[in-house]
Amino acid sequence: MSLSRRSARASRPLRPGRRVPRGGFIASEFVLGVCVIILPVTLLVLALPTWSERQAMAQRAANESAREVVLADSWSAGVGAARAAVDQVAGNYGVSLDDVRGPDFTAGGGLAGGQTVVSRVTVRMPMMVIPLVGRVGSWSWTAVHAERVDDYRSFPQGP
Repeated sequence: MSLSRRSARASRPLRPGRRVPRGGFIASEFVLGVCVIILPVTLLVLALPTWSERQAMAQRAANESAREVVLADSWSAGVGAARAAVDQVAGNYGVSLDDVRGPDFTAGGGLAGGQTVVSRVTVRMPMMVIPLVGRVGSWSWTAVHAERVDDYRSFPQGP
């Protein structure tokens, strides 16, 4: 039993004079699938680690800066130490200092016992990271940390 060449290609018998369609939409569907589905998902997946890393950096910077102020002998010395701590944390994570704002202590109290020092650190997140092109767009994310001043804290006596 032999199959004719024409019936092997088609799943149904052909009428005489009708040709088997040779074209298709595979090429256009492939391009559409790559451009609309695969490429955006890939770019999103490439941006997720950067977002996570910068969120961790901002949280660590807010934690360290609030702690520096709470342990300082004066508010001004604490704010200076907190700024240095934020710069060091950003450097450790490889984040440019242009992408970091803070620490901001406007919502906090003072250094009296029982008060709370609130530190806010804002970091700029790249919207997308395109290989060989760089960052495209950005948005900001703010980390907040509150540190309580010890109730029985004493300050060193001045000379």
